[in-house]
Amino acid sequence: MQPSAAMNTASAAAPSSPPGHQLNQAETHKLLGNIQIPPQPEIVRAIIIERNSDDPDIQRIARLISKDVGLSAAVLKAINSPYYGLRNKVGSIMHAASLLGMKNIGTLVMGLALRACSPVAGMERYWESASRSAQLAGLLARRLVLGNAEDAHLYTLFHDSAMPLLMQRFPEYRQTMLDIAGLGWAEVTAHEDARHSTNHATVGGLLASNWGLPEHIRAAITLHHDITVFTDDNLPRNVVDLIAIGHIAERVENALSQQMNDSAWEEFGTSCHHHLLLGEEELQDFIDSAKELFGMDGY
Repeated sequence: MQPSAAMNTASAAAPSSPPGHQLNQAETHKLLGNIQIPPQPEIVRAIIIERNSDDPDIQRIARLISKDVGLSAAVLKAINSPYYGLRNKVGSIMHAASLLGMKNIGTLVMGLALRACSPVAGMERYWESASRSAQLAGLLARRLVLGNAEDAHLYTLFHDSAMPLLMQRFPEYRQTMLDIAGLGWAEVTAHEDARHSTNHATVGGLLASNWGLPEHIRAAITLHHDITVFTDDNLPRNVVDLIAIGHIAERVENALSQQMNDSAWEEFGTSCHHHLLLGEEELQDFIDSAKELFGMDGY
């Protein structure tokens, strides 16, 4: 995504890191000293613990969600949306959790918590687009039978999530977002580095680590503007899968929302299609499903 705002924290900008670079402790402290990385919320911590448990207790998660009125309302609104395709309206968090299961309810709540932790004014369109792209990524992962659809959803929701954080740290980042909208994907992080000495992929990877996201999702977030991932034999397949799925999902969402940028797509598009073995007919079927899902006309 190439969208854009305000807050003041400490001094100069943090150092950039090469694609895929694992921040050491000193770099992490320096970056944290300049950019406010939201700590892992209690509900997210509980979800990760339960998801990793041998005997996860989904009722405990439902009880925690129910304690937060705003979060409960957001969960019920989301589960009753066309994306989940439920025939009957869901009226309780316990019912929602039982229908969705641990992974789905966890992914949904983490996405809602992410938005709540980045309260930047004027970002409604950004979050709506990010949410639709994440839903499409999950749908595409299921279509292609590629790994875990919830991971694709979570990765796509988080991969640009550092942009609001950078807007909070750098008042001029709103202009940066406008400028990179016309750049190719491979140029975006270099432009951010030149202007702010860091970029949203690096900061996003740190946020993912702070929130306890799986390592392959963190790696994909850090590398998602690096086109060399498609020729790097040392990268795990699931990392590259996430990057390719996320780019195609975002491309389709941008097209349906009439925000398409062809210059940005040219660099990554062919590589994404080749990596996923996604033909034009399969892509069109996916686009048709997206239009039906969101009730949108035209592509």
